[in-house]
Amino acid sequence: MTALLDEGQVSALLRGIDIPPCPDILLQLDAELRKESPDQRAMATLISRDVALAGQIMLVVNSPAFSTGRRIDSIIHAITVLGMRQMFNVVVTQLLKAALSGPQAVAMERFWEDSALNARVSTELARRLRCLKPEMAYTFGLFHDCGIPLLMRRFPNYQEVLDEASASEHESLSTVEEARLGTHHAVVGYFLARRWNLPEFVVQGILLHHDYSVLDGTTDALPEAQAAIAVNALAEHIIRLHARVGQENEWRKAAKPVGAFLGMAEQDVADVIDDMLDWVESRESVPG
Repeated sequence: MTALLDEGQVSALLRGIDIPPCPDILLQLDAELRKESPDQRAMATLISRDVALAGQIMLVVNSPAFSTGRRIDSIIHAITVLGMRQMFNVVVTQLLKAALSGPQAVAMERFWEDSALNARVSTELARRLRCLKPEMAYTFGLFHDCGIPLLMRRFPNYQEVLDEASASEHESLSTVEEARLGTHHAVVGYFLARRWNLPEFVVQGILLHHDYSVLDGTTDALPEAQAAIAVNALAEHIIRLHARVGQENEWRKAAKPVGAFLGMAEQDVADVIDDMLDWVESRESVPG
């Protein structure tokens, strides 16, 4: 895939895949966040109108994944503790789960667990590397693969294709997927993120996140998208090492461009990886 495709090229790759419409509540929350002075109480009121959604969010924000160290007893309390952007991410995640639910419930749940872990690792990496705001790294880590559930629903053999793409030593995941399916998760995720009004750096980064040539500074990719792609590639490598995944072809493609983008020598990158592995292993259990 070339760095930046025109709209016609991107549209042709949708292959009739149905992109779910953005829920009205998300449009309203996005409008509130875009105000010069967004109002926490207005955001809480919007969320609380949907009783089922509010209940799901309360379960999530009180789960071990958030580790706030306190019991959160209301939506406004959650917004105060987490911040408005983080709460928006929680809402988007719950709405996406509902919109993308399907027969492969176990695989879907594992997908969201993996995405949440990526978001946490990306956040810590961004704090340490200071190349991207941590909240931006979290958002991208959470949603960068959001096209995968749509392809899981559309193609019964998608996991087989994804495994084949991951095993490729030279071709990108997107290239292998496109050859087998006529489309790929990056472009599907791009359309979903755009329709759901996710931040522009996330929309662009999703489209390009397996094209590491964008890290060389010769394209017009947004700087935040480039940084998010670099952090995400490093986070995914750390998570695979933590999970003891034997084959790591993706990092072989990403290592040099990511190191160059971050301005880090190979040994410095290795040191960051070792430190982050200690950080992950002190907080997470190895996925089974």
